[in-house]
Amino acid sequence: MDYSLSTTMELQELTSQHRANLFSALSEQQTGDSDWDQVFALMRHGQQVAERAELSDLAEQFAAGQELVIDELKKGGQFYDWELQFMQLGMATGALSAVYDRISAHYRLLGAFLDELRRNLWMPALIMLCFAIGIPTFAWLLGEMGLYQALGNVVLAMIPGVLLACIVPLTLVSYRAGWMPQALRRAAFHLPGIGNLLARYQTFHFLSHLNLCVAAGFPVSQALKQSARRMPPTPMKPRYLSLYKAVSQGGKLSAALQESHLIVGVNMPQLQAGSTVQDAQVALTRAVYEDCVEQAAFWTRTLPWLLLALLPYVALINVWSL
Repeated sequence: MDYSLSTTMELQELTSQHRANLFSALSEQQTGDSDWDQVFALMRHGQQVAERAELSDLAEQFAAGQELVIDELKKGGQFYDWELQFMQLGMATGALSAVYDRISAHYRLLGAFLDELRRNLWMPALIMLCFAIGIPTFAWLLGEMGLYQALGNVVLAMIPGVLLACIVPLTLVSYRAGWMPQALRRAAFHLPGIGNLLARYQTFHFLSHLNLCVAAGFPVSQALKQSARRMPPTPMKPRYLSLYKAVSQGGKLSAALQESHLIVGVNMPQLQAGSTVQDAQVALTRAVYEDCVEQAAFWTRTLPWLLLALLPYVALINVWSL
Protein backbone atom coordinates (compact mmCIF):
# COMPACT_ATOMS: atom_id res chain seq x y z
CA MET A 1 0.00 0.00 0.00
CA ASP A 2 1.35 3.40 -1.02
CA TYR A 3 1.44 6.09 1.65
CA SER A 4 3.05 8.78 -0.53
CA LEU A 5 -0.12 10.87 -0.16
CA SER A 6 0.95 11.67 3.39
CA THR A 7 4.35 13.16 2.56
CA THR A 8 3.25 16.79 2.32
CA MET A 9 1.16 17.06 5.46
CA GLU A 10 -0.09 15.11 8.44
CA LEU A 11 -3.30 13.34 7.58
CA GLN A 12 -4.97 14.54 10.76
CA GLU A 13 -4.64 18.13 9.47
CA LEU A 14 -6.73 17.42 6.36
CA THR A 15 -10.25 18.75 5.91
CA SER A 16 -13.24 16.43 5.60
CA GLN A 17 -13.14 16.70 1.80
CA HIS A 18 -9.43 15.94 1.68
CA ARG A 19 -9.86 12.91 3.94
CA ALA A 20 -12.75 11.70 1.77
CA ASN A 21 -10.50 11.94 -1.29
CA LEU A 22 -7.68 10.23 0.59
CA PHE A 23 -9.72 7.16 1.55
CA SER A 24 -11.26 7.04 -1.90
CA ALA A 25 -7.74 6.91 -3.36
CA LEU A 26 -6.73 4.21 -0.87
CA SER A 27 -9.79 2.20 -1.90
CA GLU A 28 -8.82 2.42 -5.57
CA GLN A 29 -5.29 1.27 -4.75
CA GLN A 30 -6.66 -1.61 -2.68
CA THR A 31 -9.09 -2.85 -5.36
CA GLY A 32 -7.96 -6.09 -6.96
CA ASP A 33 -5.64 -8.87 -5.90
CA SER A 34 -3.10 -6.74 -4.04
CA ASP A 35 -0.37 -8.16 -1.85
CA TRP A 36 -2.18 -6.83 1.23
CA ASP A 37 -5.37 -8.64 0.23
CA GLN A 38 -3.52 -11.93 -0.01
CA VAL A 39 -1.69 -11.47 3.30
CA PHE A 40 -4.84 -10.52 5.20
CA ALA A 41 -6.81 -13.34 3.59
CA LEU A 42 -4.21 -15.88 4.71
CA MET A 43 -4.12 -14.52 8.26
CA ARG A 44 -7.90 -14.43 8.44
CA HIS A 45 -8.25 -17.98 7.10
CA GLY A 46 -5.60 -19.25 9.52
CA GLN A 47 -7.35 -17.60 12.46
CA GLN A 48 -10.74 -19.09 11.52
CA VAL A 49 -9.28 -22.60 11.08
CA ALA A 50 -7.51 -22.35 14.43
CA GLU A 51 -10.69 -21.17 16.14
CA ARG A 52 -12.73 -24.03 14.69
CA ALA A 53 -10.03 -26.46 15.88
CA GLU A 54 -10.15 -24.77 19.31
CA LEU A 55 -6.45 -23.91 19.08
CA SER A 56 -6.74 -20.61 20.92
CA ASP A 57 -2.99 -19.92 21.10
CA LEU A 58 -2.57 -20.34 17.35
CA ALA A 59 -5.65 -18.22 16.65
CA GLU A 60 -4.20 -15.45 18.82
CA GLN A 61 -0.97 -15.57 16.82
CA PHE A 62 -2.84 -15.02 13.56
CA ALA A 63 -4.81 -12.20 15.17
CA ALA A 64 -1.55 -10.69 16.47
CA GLY A 65 -0.30 -10.46 12.88
CA GLN A 66 -3.18 -8.16 12.04
CA GLU A 67 -2.66 -6.20 15.25
CA LEU A 68 0.98 -5.64 14.26
CA VAL A 69 -0.07 -3.87 11.06
CA ILE A 70 -2.47 -1.62 12.96
CA ASP A 71 0.16 -0.83 15.62
CA GLU A 72 2.58 0.31 12.93
CA LEU A 73 -0.08 2.54 11.37
CA LYS A 74 -0.96 3.92 14.81
CA LYS A 75 2.67 4.85 15.47
CA GLY A 76 2.64 6.99 12.35
CA GLY A 77 -0.01 9.24 13.93
CA GLN A 78 -1.68 9.70 10.57
CA PHE A 79 -5.04 8.02 11.23
CA TYR A 80 -7.62 8.48 13.94
CA ASP A 81 -8.15 5.58 16.33
CA TRP A 82 -11.66 4.89 15.05
CA GLU A 83 -10.38 4.79 11.47
CA LEU A 84 -7.78 2.21 12.47
CA GLN A 85 -10.44 0.12 14.21
CA PHE A 86 -12.56 0.16 11.06
CA MET A 87 -9.52 -0.70 8.93
CA GLN A 88 -8.66 -3.59 11.24
CA LEU A 89 -12.13 -5.04 10.69
CA GLY A 90 -11.62 -4.62 6.96
CA MET A 91 -8.38 -6.58 7.22
CA ALA A 92 -10.06 -9.32 9.26
CA THR A 93 -12.92 -9.69 6.77
CA GLY A 94 -10.94 -9.22 3.56
CA ALA A 95 -13.02 -6.14 2.75
CA LEU A 96 -10.51 -3.35 3.37
CA SER A 97 -11.55 -1.59 0.16
CA ALA A 98 -15.20 -1.55 1.33
CA VAL A 99 -14.13 -0.04 4.66
CA TYR A 100 -12.11 2.65 2.87
CA ASP A 101 -15.20 3.46 0.80
CA ARG A 102 -17.34 3.72 3.94
CA ILE A 103 -14.87 6.03 5.69
CA SER A 104 -14.69 8.16 2.54
CA ALA A 105 -18.50 8.32 2.43
CA HIS A 106 -18.51 9.35 6.10
CA TYR A 107 -16.32 12.36 5.40
CA ARG A 108 -18.36 13.34 2.34
CA LEU A 109 -21.51 13.20 4.48
CA LEU A 110 -19.84 15.23 7.23
CA GLY A 111 -18.67 17.83 4.72
CA ALA A 112 -22.17 18.10 3.21
CA PHE A 113 -23.67 18.45 6.71
CA LEU A 114 -21.34 21.32 7.63
CA ASP A 115 -21.79 23.06 4.27
CA GLU A 116 -25.57 22.92 4.60
CA LEU A 117 -25.33 24.14 8.19
CA ARG A 118 -23.31 27.16 7.07
CA ARG A 119 -25.73 27.94 4.24
CA ASN A 120 -28.73 27.83 6.57
CA LEU A 121 -26.98 30.03 9.13
CA TRP A 122 -27.04 33.21 7.04
CA MET A 123 -30.66 34.21 7.57
CA PRO A 124 -30.76 33.70 11.39
CA ALA A 125 -27.37 35.43 11.67
CA LEU A 126 -28.64 38.39 9.61
CA ILE A 127 -31.78 38.70 11.75
CA MET A 128 -29.67 38.54 14.90
CA LEU A 129 -27.30 41.17 13.53
CA CYS A 130 -30.17 43.51 12.68
CA PHE A 131 -31.49 43.36 16.24
CA ALA A 132 -28.03 43.58 17.85
CA ILE A 133 -27.19 46.75 15.89
CA GLY A 134 -30.66 48.11 15.24
CA ILE A 135 -31.99 48.36 18.83
CA PRO A 136 -29.09 50.40 20.30
CA THR A 137 -28.88 52.51 17.12
CA PHE A 138 -32.58 53.34 17.33
CA ALA A 139 -32.24 54.17 21.04
CA TRP A 140 -29.28 56.47 20.27
CA LEU A 141 -31.18 58.24 17.50
CA LEU A 142 -34.05 58.83 19.94
CA GLY A 143 -31.61 60.23 22.47
CA GLU A 144 -32.32 57.45 25.00
CA MET A 145 -28.62 56.50 25.28
CA GLY A 146 -25.25 57.97 24.37
CA LEU A 147 -23.12 56.94 21.40
CA TYR A 148 -20.50 55.06 23.42
CA GLN A 149 -23.19 53.28 25.41
CA ALA A 150 -24.91 52.22 22.17
CA LEU A 151 -21.62 50.95 20.76
CA GLY A 152 -20.96 49.08 24.00
CA ASN A 153 -24.36 47.39 23.76
CA VAL A 154 -23.62 46.34 20.18
CA VAL A 155 -20.37 44.72 21.33
CA LEU A 156 -22.07 42.98 24.26
CA ALA A 157 -24.82 41.69 21.95
CA MET A 158 -22.25 40.30 19.50
CA ILE A 159 -20.14 38.44 22.08
CA PRO A 160 -22.38 35.32 22.45
CA GLY A 161 -22.70 34.94 18.69
CA VAL A 162 -18.94 35.22 18.17
CA LEU A 163 -18.32 32.68 20.94
CA LEU A 164 -20.79 30.26 19.35
CA ALA A 165 -19.17 30.74 15.94
CA CYS A 166 -15.83 29.73 17.48
CA ILE A 167 -17.01 27.01 19.87
CA VAL A 168 -19.11 24.97 17.40
CA PRO A 169 -16.34 24.27 14.82
CA LEU A 170 -13.75 23.76 17.57
CA THR A 171 -16.09 21.26 19.25
CA LEU A 172 -16.53 19.33 15.99
CA VAL A 173 -12.78 19.26 15.35
CA SER A 174 -11.93 18.17 18.90
CA TYR A 175 -14.65 15.49 18.82
CA ARG A 176 -13.38 14.07 15.54
CA ALA A 177 -9.71 14.19 16.58
CA GLY A 178 -10.36 12.62 19.99
CA TRP A 179 -9.24 15.65 21.99
CA MET A 180 -12.59 16.05 23.71
CA PRO A 181 -12.74 14.44 27.18
CA GLN A 182 -14.70 11.20 27.30
CA ALA A 183 -17.23 12.70 29.73
CA LEU A 184 -18.15 15.41 27.21
CA ARG A 185 -18.22 12.90 24.36
CA ARG A 186 -20.68 10.76 26.31
CA ALA A 187 -22.76 13.82 27.17
CA ALA A 188 -23.20 14.59 23.46
CA PHE A 189 -25.21 11.37 23.10
CA HIS A 190 -27.71 12.63 25.68
CA LEU A 191 -28.45 15.93 23.92
CA PRO A 192 -32.07 16.21 22.74
CA GLY A 193 -32.37 15.29 19.08
CA ILE A 194 -28.67 15.43 18.27
CA GLY A 195 -27.98 12.56 20.66
CA ASN A 196 -30.41 10.35 18.79
CA LEU A 197 -28.74 11.23 15.49
CA LEU A 198 -25.30 10.31 16.86
CA ALA A 199 -26.62 7.04 18.30
CA ARG A 200 -28.37 6.10 15.05
CA TYR A 201 -25.24 6.84 13.03
CA GLN A 202 -23.18 4.61 15.31
CA THR A 203 -25.73 1.84 14.76
CA PHE A 204 -25.37 2.24 11.01
CA HIS A 205 -21.62 1.59 11.29
CA PHE A 206 -22.19 -1.34 13.65
CA LEU A 207 -24.61 -2.96 11.21
CA SER A 208 -22.20 -2.29 8.34
CA HIS A 209 -19.47 -4.04 10.35
CA LEU A 210 -21.85 -6.94 10.94
CA ASN A 211 -22.61 -7.27 7.23
CA LEU A 212 -18.90 -7.49 6.41
CA CYS A 213 -18.30 -10.15 9.06
CA VAL A 214 -21.26 -12.28 7.95
CA ALA A 215 -20.23 -11.99 4.29
CA ALA A 216 -16.72 -13.13 5.29
CA GLY A 217 -18.16 -16.33 6.79
CA PHE A 218 -18.07 -15.45 10.48
CA PRO A 219 -20.68 -17.19 12.66
CA VAL A 220 -23.34 -14.68 13.77
CA SER A 221 -22.14 -14.66 17.38
CA GLN A 222 -18.52 -14.08 16.37
CA ALA A 223 -19.61 -11.46 13.81
CA LEU A 224 -21.48 -9.52 16.52
CA LYS A 225 -18.50 -9.71 18.86
CA GLN A 226 -16.00 -8.45 16.27
CA SER A 227 -18.39 -5.73 15.08
CA ALA A 228 -18.91 -4.43 18.62
CA ARG A 229 -15.20 -4.54 19.42
CA ARG A 230 -14.34 -2.38 16.42
CA MET A 231 -16.75 0.40 17.34
CA PRO A 232 -15.48 3.67 18.91
CA PRO A 233 -15.73 4.03 22.72
CA THR A 234 -19.14 5.75 22.86
CA PRO A 235 -22.16 5.09 25.12
CA MET A 236 -23.47 2.89 22.30
CA LYS A 237 -20.66 0.34 22.46
CA PRO A 238 -21.93 -1.42 25.64
CA ARG A 239 -25.31 -1.81 23.93
CA TYR A 240 -23.70 -3.57 20.98
CA LEU A 241 -21.78 -5.85 23.33
CA SER A 242 -25.05 -6.62 25.14
CA LEU A 243 -26.55 -7.59 21.78
CA TYR A 244 -23.65 -9.99 21.23
CA LYS A 245 -24.12 -11.53 24.69
CA ALA A 246 -27.84 -12.03 24.11
CA VAL A 247 -27.23 -13.90 20.85
CA SER A 248 -24.27 -15.90 22.22
CA GLN A 249 -26.57 -17.16 24.98
CA GLY A 250 -28.96 -18.65 22.43
CA GLY A 251 -31.20 -15.72 21.55
CA LYS A 252 -32.23 -14.85 18.00
CA LEU A 253 -30.62 -11.82 16.39
CA SER A 254 -33.95 -10.38 15.20
CA ALA A 255 -35.46 -10.64 18.68
CA ALA A 256 -32.33 -9.25 20.33
CA LEU A 257 -32.34 -6.26 17.95
CA GLN A 258 -35.96 -5.48 18.81
CA GLU A 259 -35.29 -5.73 22.55
CA SER A 260 -32.20 -3.52 22.29
CA HIS A 261 -34.29 -0.60 20.86
CA LEU A 262 -31.40 0.15 18.47
CA ILE A 263 -33.69 0.35 15.44
CA VAL A 264 -36.77 1.95 16.99
CA GLY A 265 -38.32 4.38 14.48
CA VAL A 266 -36.54 2.93 11.45
CA ASN A 267 -38.86 2.29 8.51
CA MET A 268 -38.01 -1.15 7.20
CA PRO A 269 -38.60 -1.65 3.46
CA GLN A 270 -40.64 -4.56 2.20
CA LEU A 271 -38.44 -7.44 1.09
CA GLN A 272 -39.13 -9.37 -2.08
CA ALA A 273 -40.07 -13.04 -1.96
CA GLY A 274 -37.03 -15.27 -1.78
CA SER A 275 -34.86 -12.68 -0.03
CA THR A 276 -32.12 -14.12 2.17
CA VAL A 277 -31.17 -13.21 5.73
CA GLN A 278 -28.21 -11.30 4.38
CA ASP A 279 -30.54 -9.34 2.07
CA ALA A 280 -32.60 -8.39 5.14
CA GLN A 281 -29.46 -7.26 6.98
CA VAL A 282 -28.36 -5.09 4.07
CA ALA A 283 -31.87 -3.61 3.75
CA LEU A 284 -31.93 -2.82 7.48
CA THR A 285 -28.51 -1.16 7.26
CA ARG A 286 -29.66 0.96 4.31
CA ALA A 287 -32.85 1.96 6.18
CA VAL A 288 -30.81 3.04 9.22
CA TYR A 289 -28.51 5.09 6.99
CA GLU A 290 -31.44 6.80 5.28
CA ASP A 291 -32.88 7.65 8.70
CA CYS A 292 -29.53 9.21 9.64
CA VAL A 293 -29.54 11.34 6.49
CA GLU A 294 -33.10 12.51 7.17
CA GLN A 295 -32.25 13.45 10.75
CA ALA A 296 -29.08 15.26 9.65
CA ALA A 297 -31.04 17.23 7.05
CA PHE A 298 -33.59 18.23 9.71
CA TRP A 299 -30.94 19.48 12.11
CA THR A 300 -29.05 21.45 9.44
CA ARG A 301 -32.32 23.36 8.89
CA THR A 302 -33.20 23.68 12.59
CA LEU A 303 -29.96 24.32 14.47
CA PRO A 304 -29.16 27.73 12.90
CA TRP A 305 -32.50 29.14 14.04
CA LEU A 306 -31.57 28.40 17.66
CA LEU A 307 -29.35 31.46 17.33
CA LEU A 308 -32.50 33.57 17.73
CA ALA A 309 -32.73 32.29 21.32
CA LEU A 310 -30.22 35.08 22.06
CA LEU A 311 -32.76 37.80 21.19
CA PRO A 312 -34.06 38.11 24.80
CA TYR A 313 -30.45 38.67 25.90
CA VAL A 314 -30.05 41.45 23.30
CA ALA A 315 -33.28 43.09 24.45
CA LEU A 316 -32.31 42.78 28.11
CA ILE A 317 -28.93 44.52 27.86
CA ASN A 318 -30.54 47.42 26.02
CA VAL A 319 -33.40 47.74 28.54
CA TRP A 320 -30.87 47.91 31.36
CA SER A 321 -29.15 50.81 29.60
CA LEU A 322 -32.27 52.95 29.35
